[in-house]
Amino acid sequence: MKGCRIIAGLLLTVLMAACRTTIAMPAEEEPAIGIAIEFPTGEAETRAEVGELPASTLENMLHTVSIWVFRSDNHKLEASRDISPEDFPVRGGVRRYSLPVSRAFVREQPNVDIFVLANAASIGSSLDTKSSWEDLTAAFFTDSEVDPYYGFGLAHPVKAVDAEKGLPMSGCGLDLPVEGEEPVLRVRTVKLTRAVSRLRFVFCKTYTEGEEEEVEISRIILASQQIPIKEYVFTSTKTGIVRDNEDDRSNYLPSAYIIPGPEDIADNETPENLIYVNQDPITYDRIISDAVAGGVLTDMGYTYLRESDKRLVGRIEYTVGGRVRAREFNMSTAGDFARNHTWTVLGYFLSGRNLQLALNVLPWDYNTYVVDFSEESVNVSSKFTVESSTAEITETSKDHYDARLLPGTDALGHLHITTPVGGYLMIRPLGDVDAFKVEPDRARIDPTVNSGRIDIRVRRNPEIDEDLSGKYITLSFYVETADGRVIDANTEAVDGVYRFII
Repeated sequence: MKGCRIIAGLLLTVLMAACRTTIAMPAEEEPAIGIAIEFPTGEAETRAEVGELPASTLENMLHTVSIWVFRSDNHKLEASRDISPEDFPVRGGVRRYSLPVSRAFVREQPNVDIFVLANAASIGSSLDTKSSWEDLTAAFFTDSEVDPYYGFGLAHPVKAVDAEKGLPMSGCGLDLPVEGEEPVLRVRTVKLTRAVSRLRFVFCKTYTEGEEEEVEISRIILASQQIPIKEYVFTSTKTGIVRDNEDDRSNYLPSAYIIPGPEDIADNETPENLIYVNQDPITYDRIISDAVAGGVLTDMGYTYLRESDKRLVGRIEYTVGGRVRAREFNMSTAGDFARNHTWTVLGYFLSGRNLQLALNVLPWDYNTYVVDFSEESVNVSSKFTVESSTAEITETSKDHYDARLLPGTDALGHLHITTPVGGYLMIRPLGDVDAFKVEPDRARIDPTVNSGRIDIRVRRNPEIDEDLSGKYITLSFYVETADGRVIDANTEAVDGVYRFII
């Protein structure tokens, strides 16, 4: 029995030692590249209930998002990922994603080409995460028989956004430098924009009595040879027109776009108040929307078309007392109908019944980002920094610092994190973890307390009585949401990498 107790004791000692060894081993984080994507957003999306205006919520809707990362030098696919819907941004703005990369990539840090595609089904795209650089750069969309969009041409004009497919959006960044150091690599933000543009006609007339002759708009004609036959899915330039033929005219649709005029034209005592006079896009959108909702402006709705690099021209045919008249309209500059733009043509009749036109082209995106205090995204308003009075800080390379602990003093750092509300920021030491104490290792995210500030204290482990000179750690961050999801937060939380040294 005594021998058995000795053997059992030895086994227990071995197991305890093994456990201690496991705990003491520093966890090695796999290298990854952080990619920030700016998604379309707009304050107008909250006004989707107004009249017959298209719901901007549908125009901004994401159904699928895919990311590809290629080396710029040899076009080798380094990383790719289909983003899960739960990781989509709630109301647009900038969202960061982490893609694992090879250690060879980390060592070399070549420049990269990044492609992002959202709502691929809206243009019938068959691209997947295994697609090559050549596949992506050659991808285009054109007229098709696939509903509901049929390629966004003129044969089947698109007048509404399909709730199941959304609108095509893409982004492309070429030859982007990689910054940072393992495990925190990053590139600059890639902007995702809609690959189509939209055209809108609105009309009104002053109210008259007696002898004035009534007017009627017969039709609106957008001239031929202006909408391209093919459009690249990805482009790093202003437009992505596919030019298959040397004869430039043959690269554009030969047909005109003809729109029947409205049945009625709204009466408006002050149509001049609707003219665009350099208001910001949100303000002007509200002016037009409120006039439509108030019944003083006739809205013919949007038509969603492939972009164009042409100076769009057309004419409006109308009758006054049975006499046919016409008025031409045109954009001021070629390329104003590039992807992700809105062209509004305002027509109004004054006394004498001459048609007056006011035209404007505005970016479709309003570039307004409202921080969303939700449970869906990570937002760090102030990145992690170490207070210089609490450690001896030396810059060792760009954005890299050594923070040597001072005798009897804890190194203090902080950051501000505002979402996901109710989740936890997890602080994870990497390196000689046994030599240090990091407090806290878990902090609740609450933007209402001290603007979401979280203070982090790093000190020598007082429980180890031996020489720890030269021991060091770095900090890694991730977020645990209220529903248990884990999100990497290094890209959001870290610009400067601090190495804490005893």
